[in-house]
Amino acid sequence: MAEQSADASGFVGAGAALQSIRDENSWIQQQISGGGLSMEPQAADNAAEVYRREAEVAERLSREADGLQQVSGLGDYLSGQQLAEKFGNKARNGSTGAADLLEQFASELYRKADLFKQAKKNYQATDEQAADDLRRGAQ
Repeated sequence: MAEQSADASGFVGAGAALQSIRDENSWIQQQISGGGLSMEPQAADNAAEVYRREAEVAERLSREADGLQQVSGLGDYLSGQQLAEKFGNKARNGSTGAADLLEQFASELYRKADLFKQAKKNYQATDEQAADDLRRGAQ
């Protein structure tokens, strides 16, 4: 029977989806930095709160997945120890284990929440600039 690599453990798709989220966050950051994206304050606050709440859920799930590293009851035979090790690697292996991916996902969700806050600041800065321009024009 052929042995599966750690990358073929079923989390490859999750890693690809995570990269897609990173790319989207980078694009949003570029739009904000270039002044091309701003958000009405209440909408930005609401969106940021949703992403923060979901990030907290992902962090909780990551901690729970951490507990899967220790698999007992598979016996003292080498095959049981090897199987327990494979389960542990699926839980956490430094980058592509379930707990690892969930931590990275939480980090990107927090990043997106922060991006909405930045977009809010852009909106407020633009609004203040427009108000200043109107005041100067009225004088």
